[in-house]
Amino acid sequence: MQERKIREIRVTDVLDIYLLNQEFNPNLHEFSEQQVKEKIEVITTKTNDKILVCEQNNEVIGYIHGSPYQLLFANSLLNILGFVVKEKARNQGTGSLLIASLEQWGKNNGYSGIKLLSHPSRIPAHRFYERRGYVFTKDQKNFIKTFE
Repeated sequence: MQERKIREIRVTDVLDIYLLNQEFNPNLHEFSEQQVKEKIEVITTKTNDKILVCEQNNEVIGYIHGSPYQLLFANSLLNILGFVVKEKARNQGTGSLLIASLEQWGKNNGYSGIKLLSHPSRIPAHRFYERRGYVFTKDQKNFIKTFE
């Protein structure tokens, strides 16, 4: 197995990220490769978010997207907004490398922890998080209002 490397996302990763998103959820095909490119540009230049990728053989095989989460009633956290590992690279430590790297970045930058949401049907993902010390806190319903 070739060595995996964790690094910050680059705009040139756009095709790999687009394909990872498609593999994770085929319904995301409506969000074009160009739109993904624009999001990478905005997130990396205009926010404090941290997006790390795992690269192997010059291919991005996974990414994790952490965003600062500020509350008026708790210490600062990172919120994981996206976390995808290519199917062929799962159960080989790729996800562990990514989440450990984001955790270390968060610690080094003054965050008190990490928060994430995971769909109730994603039982293997829940086990993955629990093995790494994440604690289930509550069920929630998510609401979205789309602006036209």
